[in-house]
Amino acid sequence: MLKLLTVRNILTNLFFISLFLIVPTLAFVRPPGESFLLLTRIFIQDTVANFVLLCFFYLNYYLLLPKLFLKKQYLLYITCVFAFLSLAFMLPYWAGIAWSKNHYEASPKFFNHLPPKGLPHPPFSLVSFVFDEFRRHLSLFFSAIFFSFLLRTRTYLAQVKADKLEAELSSLKSQINPHFLFNTLNSIYVLSIKKDDRASEAIINLSGLMRYVIKDANAYNIPLTKEIDYLKNYIELQKARLGNTAKINFICDGDASNKNIAPLILITYIENAFKYGINPDVAQCTIDISIQMSHSAIQLSTFNSKVQHGNFIESTGIGMNNTKERLQHIYPNKHWIQVQDNADTYSVTLSIAL
Repeated sequence: MLKLLTVRNILTNLFFISLFLIVPTLAFVRPPGESFLLLTRIFIQDTVANFVLLCFFYLNYYLLLPKLFLKKQYLLYITCVFAFLSLAFMLPYWAGIAWSKNHYEASPKFFNHLPPKGLPHPPFSLVSFVFDEFRRHLSLFFSAIFFSFLLRTRTYLAQVKADKLEAELSSLKSQINPHFLFNTLNSIYVLSIKKDDRASEAIINLSGLMRYVIKDANAYNIPLTKEIDYLKNYIELQKARLGNTAKINFICDGDASNKNIAPLILITYIENAFKYGINPDVAQCTIDISIQMSHSAIQLSTFNSKVQHGNFIESTGIGMNNTKERLQHIYPNKHWIQVQDNADTYSVTLSIAL
């Protein structure tokens, strides 16, 4: 995917570069009867000026803004901008004069503005030249500054947001609930003391869960089969930990093969159901979890009854908010979520187009 995006970006840039250089040729006003393909001094100057502006646009976007402006080296940045501005003024003029001298003898009728060969050139008027270049090129120069700054700012903000989400994902991967881990190990210990066959299964589930979080969840996208296996391991460990103190119903239907999903995008809602829907001291604790997969989408539904805890659990909402931000960033306009928060029950339905 990254390679395709890179190729697409290159082709897009080549298209706009070609368009920027060709449009002046098409829009250039020529005297009646003059050949379309005939080169003139003004045309040469405009073409060179546009080429210089393109060079400045990419230099400003890829080098000056990130290396100088964003690092608060404003004086050096302004110096570089004015140096390139001077180059954008003078280089087209020099190119036009040089081309005119080389082609005057071959096509004198198109160079009436030049003095005959051997006669001195008219005096150079800096004021008129600057005014003429201001009228024709300065607006484009500052447009190049504006749009390169706008695009760089957009890229910078997008990178900041991506880094923030990546940090949140790393935090999410590192914050396996220590109480859950401790209780799970304690439950495995109890099962092993009783010589229960479920102890070996619980160890396998726990090792699969830890391997997924430490190794597999580092990618931007992972196979949906791995995400489903992770959720199954988590739920099976919860069942082993809770025993007969809770009624846990889990259904997983559909084909997960040949599909990818962002890692750890579903677990928050399942963790939330166990966090607020389970209390071993309270009877009739119920959790329903359903995962339905189609050829192009996945739907997660969770339902839990609200129970009273001896120690009040305060909801910070950080996990939920982080997951919502990740959904907005990774699946914009491709996910739908519905939450029903009642007095005794809480349910979530999340659908993602894969």
